[in-house]
Amino acid sequence: MRNSVLVILIATLTLCGIALAQETKSTNAKVFIEETNFDFGYIPGGEVVSHSYYLHSRGTDSLKILNVKPGCGCTKAPLKKDVVAVGDSANVELVFTSSKGGRGAVSKSATVTCNDNDRSNFQLTFKGMTYDSPDSLRPLSLSDATIKIDAEGRSKEAKLEVKNVSKTNVRIHLVSQPSDYLKIDVPDSEIKPGKEKEIKVRVNPLVNDEEFKKSFTFAVNDSAGTRYTVPVLVTKAADVTQTLSSPDKKVEGTH
Repeated sequence: MRNSVLVILIATLTLCGIALAQETKSTNAKVFIEETNFDFGYIPGGEVVSHSYYLHSRGTDSLKILNVKPGCGCTKAPLKKDVVAVGDSANVELVFTSSKGGRGAVSKSATVTCNDNDRSNFQLTFKGMTYDSPDSLRPLSLSDATIKIDAEGRSKEAKLEVKNVSKTNVRIHLVSQPSDYLKIDVPDSEIKPGKEKEIKVRVNPLVNDEEFKKSFTFAVNDSAGTRYTVPVLVTKAADVTQTLSSPDKKVEGTH
């Protein structure tokens, strides 16, 4: 009798498990990805750059981003939204910290797991070339490797000078920017050999983050399509240390 009850119980649990597995597997979520690989071009050593890959929900069920696993510790993947309604989109941001003093080609990846039955796992990849001096680059040299903005002065416009160190006229265009954070204006005219122009950078005043690290990428119309990625760092204002004007004044937490 006991054996019969045990067999029935096991059979019931097995059937329930199979039904649950089928229900979990049965989904009409579909993911569409605009790009799976990004080229940062030149990346300054010891700095942070980032790029967002947009995932679109094109099925009849919501797309669920179950996991994003970078291939190494130098790459992070902060995820702000993991459930994407039908017709909506979400971005997966890969944040890469390059080696200080490093110089040469880099290539990294992250594996995304989602509930699309036909594409449950896929990779997002990026590549670049690290350098140690912004004035050694070709065909454009840069006045700075990184744009640093103090949080108190974030409403001000920052400028990056680019100099044409080649022998022909060049034109640049913006490839990628985190539009929720930055507004980038690149010159719309050609840069003649030996001449300089400015790239203007503004931080979105609506952004509440007191500290963030973003970057933008622009390209040159040379035969190689040379790219440059420029980190933009907004930092907290320096803490002001208050000195006591009177020995009688008590500081909380001291004795």
